[in-house]
Amino acid sequence: MKEGRREWQGKSLNDVDIRDDFMFSYIMRDPELCLGLLRQLLPDCPIERIEYVELEVEKQQLEKALGTRLETQKALFGAAGKRSVRLDAYLDDGKTIYNIEMQTAEQIALPQRSRLYQAHIDVNQLERGQYYDELRPSYVIFICTFDPFGKSLYRYSFRNVCREDGEVELQDEAYKLFFNTKGTRGEIPEALKEMLAYINNPEEYPVEESKLKLIHRLDEAVETAKMSEDWRRAYMTYQTHLRDAQLEGIAIGRKEGRQEGRLEGRKEGLLEAAKAMLQGHLPVEQIVRFTGLSQEDVQKLAEENPAQ
Repeated sequence: MKEGRREWQGKSLNDVDIRDDFMFSYIMRDPELCLGLLRQLLPDCPIERIEYVELEVEKQQLEKALGTRLETQKALFGAAGKRSVRLDAYLDDGKTIYNIEMQTAEQIALPQRSRLYQAHIDVNQLERGQYYDELRPSYVIFICTFDPFGKSLYRYSFRNVCREDGEVELQDEAYKLFFNTKGTRGEIPEALKEMLAYINNPEEYPVEESKLKLIHRLDEAVETAKMSEDWRRAYMTYQTHLRDAQLEGIAIGRKEGRQEGRLEGRKEGLLEAAKAMLQGHLPVEQIVRFTGLSQEDVQKLAEENPAQ
């Protein structure tokens, strides 16, 4: 076994559950499941329906890759050369925009990430010439399998309030919510507590004993996806090339023995992974999300290496 391989800890198909970003994005394409989860997370918001907001070019790419018609994730782009973001579930009920993200890795910049998502959502709401008061309310929601702020709360809700007064709200209708699946404090509905407990550890959760139908349906959706040849092929392609990219970067970085060598090696490995994903007919925007490469890098690769 090569030395680098001991540093790769990829998942087997049996280990994949709703906490996996790839899986969560996939099952959230079911509007009934997505609406059910959204209602659990925001019980005080009367949400009657949802629509998936989608870039048509990305939709066509993914449908071609999987050979079926699907509602997919949303990709939001800013100015050329700037960082784009890709959202797990980007929803519109006609009055409000909702973004739901599954977050399993602790990141020190999670608040800044929510800020970037909010900014992209707002920019993509307004067409040229529209007025600012046409911006609709929006919710950026993270479901975290760790405590993002260390206070053991089930839910951390943020809105812009005047620090000097403490009561005057900015009323920009921009809300950020972080749900903690390991929470123990705070007033939330019992059904939401149960949902968070299920997400925290699906394998150990007694699904059969739950009276919450949504938990049964989510669990069944995960198992159904894992039996789908399309999903298995896409997931294994993603895992294989993610592994190869990481190991390539590690190997080159060690050989160079300096930081710039590690960074150069990592990008070279990611570019090779992206090439393989393109040959596997994965859409450009999906490759951008999974590799972290820029839209420009992947698009250039797609032009230089057309899929066979």
